[in-house]
Amino acid sequence: MLIDSSNSSLLLIDVQKKLFPKISEPKLLESSILNCLEVFHTLDIPIFFSEQYPKGLGLTIDKILKKLLSYKAYKFEKTSFSCFPTFSHTPHTDQFLKSKQVVLIGIETHICVLQTAMDLKGKGHEVFVIFEAIGSRKNQDKELAVKRMINNGIQVVSFEMMLFELLRDSKNMHFKNLASLIK
Repeated sequence: MLIDSSNSSLLLIDVQKKLFPKISEPKLLESSILNCLEVFHTLDIPIFFSEQYPKGLGLTIDKILKKLLSYKAYKFEKTSFSCFPTFSHTPHTDQFLKSKQVVLIGIETHICVLQTAMDLKGKGHEVFVIFEAIGSRKNQDKELAVKRMINNGIQVVSFEMMLFELLRDSKNMHFKNLASLIK
């Protein structure tokens, strides 16, 4: 299956101030996340984001939060590791659940991203995880989580795969602008 721009949404998970600097290669991860946000915003695909217990872990990191707010992304707070139990009780549930496909990015791959992916898959969603836009403190935890997700039918794809699946055609009016994100 390919990612379909007319039937998908993006969910950014827990990119917060107290944890994010401890993630492996945080600058590269931040750049990848910003690129994903740019793609989904440009293509007018809904963007949602979570914050895990912000009182303890802080808010979303500044540069990403600024983009999310300017893009009018939908925010929710949670205490569960999976976004799904909390998200199913937020004001934006209906819009989110209309998306057959959910694209996940954020941290930590082996905890919140994994549990969210598994819950969404269990509820019948097609789940895609963007490899460059997920992270953990330890690379081995990310690698194990990616293997586990793949073994459970979750699609782990690259940024470039996602981009070209969403665009589908070089005649897409956003092709030239968004293709410039690939370096």
